[in-house]
Amino acid sequence: MTYLVGIDLGGTFIKTAIVSRDGELIKKIEVPSEKEKGPDGVIANIIRSVKLAVSDAGMGMNAISAIGIGSPGPIDTKRGIVNKAINMPGWVNIPLRDRIQEAFGIPANLENDANAMAYGEFWKGAGRNSEIMLAYTLGTGVGGGIVIEGKLVRGTTGCAGELGHITIVPDGDLCSCGNCGCLEAYASATFLVHRTMDKINKGADTILKEWIAEGKTLTSKLIDDARRSGDAFADMVMREAGTYLGLGMSVVVAILNPDVIVVGGGMMKAGEIFLEPARAEVKRRVFAEHSQNLKIVAAELGNDAGVIGSAGLLLERNIIS
Repeated sequence: MTYLVGIDLGGTFIKTAIVSRDGELIKKIEVPSEKEKGPDGVIANIIRSVKLAVSDAGMGMNAISAIGIGSPGPIDTKRGIVNKAINMPGWVNIPLRDRIQEAFGIPANLENDANAMAYGEFWKGAGRNSEIMLAYTLGTGVGGGIVIEGKLVRGTTGCAGELGHITIVPDGDLCSCGNCGCLEAYASATFLVHRTMDKINKGADTILKEWIAEGKTLTSKLIDDARRSGDAFADMVMREAGTYLGLGMSVVVAILNPDVIVVGGGMMKAGEIFLEPARAEVKRRVFAEHSQNLKIVAAELGNDAGVIGSAGLLLERNIIS
């Protein structure tokens, strides 16, 4: 029996896993990305992580049939090139797939990291057996992915599924992508913090003001801690973010009529506080026929979604038989 390697490349850590062909996670490790060393240094760490994961699993490289990689940034999936990874210096037009293939002499595949997460949730997570699935990742930004009848939607240039960059407020807040009014500018952890601080500076009544004065750093987790302590303001700003999330979802629901929307990422540690208002907003804005059978649920795989999805996409793309 041969196995797959799934890689989730991040600016801080490289997660690498040995995955069976039926999606069982056999072994997973993390190594620092060391992005300050540039593309060559990071790629050397990717190669090292694969060898370490295989060794830790008690295998040799002859047990591995292919390697799947999920990377941040716009990806040319046909040519296996990272067009640009904004959070990693020097990552412009990097032929990552071919570098990994050359290092190990076996097939490799390169996908956007949010798409890999989406496929992982479809294959082995909360989107199992769905016909049309949307996936959102709520973290520093808002990522997304679309799976229709078992196939990842990549688009003509490999950039489909950028669900966080749908404009929901014309001429709204500036997004990190340079556009104004994107969903990411209203539902990500980064902008939740920005909007919360702005409201605090304008006189909001909240325990967060005291915590910040005590030297605590305002983060999405701190906002959730305040909510859990009974702070009405913190509850309001988190529900507001969930409402904006639902507004963004409703656009895609009206177009694709999915049966499942899966929401993951670090912000989902807060749980239903985002999903409840999102469900209500979707229901309010789309036809009843769109929402009557729609499930909006939390992701199940956590930090494993990316490595499992990267491995599964080797099969989805017929990289190996």
